[in-house]
Amino acid sequence: MTTDDLSNLGLECSEDWVPFPVAGTLDLDYWAKHQAADLAERYERDGEKGSARLLARDLRRAAADSRTREPLGAFGWYISGHHTVAAVLELDAIQPDGTFPEVTLGLLTEHMSARDFGEPDVRELRLPLGDAVRIRQNLIEEKKRLLGPRPVVRTLFYGVHPPTTDAAVTLLASWTEPVLDEPLEAVVDAIAHTLHL
Repeated sequence: MTTDDLSNLGLECSEDWVPFPVAGTLDLDYWAKHQAADLAERYERDGEKGSARLLARDLRRAAADSRTREPLGAFGWYISGHHTVAAVLELDAIQPDGTFPEVTLGLLTEHMSARDFGEPDVRELRLPLGDAVRIRQNLIEEKKRLLGPRPVVRTLFYGVHPPTTDAAVTLLASWTEPVLDEPLEAVVDAIAHTLHL
């Protein structure tokens, strides 16, 4: 399976998830300004206040950060009334190569598990797209400043092996606020069930 074979890869999520432009030459400042205006309007419809200026700054930063990892797709979860992204969701694929001629769920589990806070919660399951592994864990992020604590990043990873391909489709959500753990896990679990080729 090549990247071209993934042209029909998709998922379904609510309008709270803003798709980031992760490929191409679209000017991020231009995109962020217009996307922020749309978000501010949505916040107003929800009865919340939104600053298009603050949203544009955060949208540009979050989209630029996702671009550095070159995923196939990326989304930011923006909760009405908040001016920073609550969570980032990235969709990608892992292709077999010379080092790993076969991409298995066991390989994904081994390489995507960390033990920063003990054993991760690993579950194998079946999704409409194929057999999958679900890994929920917390990680210690690199320091952003010389002084200060190292932030904890909360993640939920799905690796799916569609039966018609030799690659794996991956979905990774990450966030930092502990209060979002339960609701966000439910949201990402639901999105994972919509993955399709």
